[in-house]
Amino acid sequence: MIWTPGRVDRVDGMPTAAEWRQLSVVPEKREVFGYDLYFREGWADVLAVFGDDAAEVLGGLAMLVVKPDAVVGRRLGPIAEYLADNGFVPVATTRFGYNRHSMREVWRYDWHIYTVDRLQLCSFWYVTNDVLIFLARDVRPEAGLPATVRLGELKGVGDPAQRGPHHLRTKLNPPNRILNFVHVGDEPSDIVRELAIFLDRPERLRFLEELREHLAEDRTAQARAEIAAIEADCPAHDLDIDATLARLAPVAGEDAVARLREVVAGADRITWDDLAELVPFDKVDRWDVIVTASFVVHNERPVPHALLPAVSAAAWTAQAVGHPS
Repeated sequence: MIWTPGRVDRVDGMPTAAEWRQLSVVPEKREVFGYDLYFREGWADVLAVFGDDAAEVLGGLAMLVVKPDAVVGRRLGPIAEYLADNGFVPVATTRFGYNRHSMREVWRYDWHIYTVDRLQLCSFWYVTNDVLIFLARDVRPEAGLPATVRLGELKGVGDPAQRGPHHLRTKLNPPNRILNFVHVGDEPSDIVRELAIFLDRPERLRFLEELREHLAEDRTAQARAEIAAIEADCPAHDLDIDATLARLAPVAGEDAVARLREVVAGADRITWDDLAELVPFDKVDRWDVIVTASFVVHNERPVPHALLPAVSAAAWTAQAVGHPS
């Protein structure tokens, strides 16, 4: 066994009752994560690096993961500015790439509402280019509210009708509900689980050790350097549907693009395979396919209930004053 400073020796140790209260306010999630392979592996590594301080450290951190569209859409600078303006100081940033499995595991408890066509789009979209993870220290903490919960409230939901002008997604001006640029870990427990999905163990331990070493610092310069490097590797795209369809017309043909314009303007949607019949994927820009698909494919299906209850800041606040949900 390799000893790491701060290590707590627990035999396949799970969080204590007190630690669970710092990691999640959702009883159903605590139960499910107790069996979740990624959470268990991630928690072991967080314990190895931070010891008995693990849950407290996580409570002070927010995790924001950009999506591939944020990279090519050049939203990384505005994201960094938004974090700074709202009291979040970057302390660790790293680059990784999704694959068809990791994207499904991260949203295992959410993507059950997606159609098969939306899953095909995600498989095509998420692997297109690398993305960044930001861990940021909350320097304007609210009593009883973990940092990542506070940032999650500021992020704003996918539906623009339910967002305010102060929300991050409003500031980023996404082209639609599908291409929405950012993901924020819902609770500290999600940070644990998702780091275990995104990063293999050696890389994860290096990232956590770097985090411990620089936890009290402002590493905005490092975050900016990571942004510059990833943008240098990924050509920009306008993510504009009208410009995209205009580019597709010479290759796909006017009839195909006319059909796509009808779908964009109307309420009907088409399948992923229908789109492939209209647009020769191998002859056009990959992001033109992604943008078009985000407007035209079937994306959600009716489901009876959520797999896990939603996280709310109110529930955390209630727990803090002694009234657990």
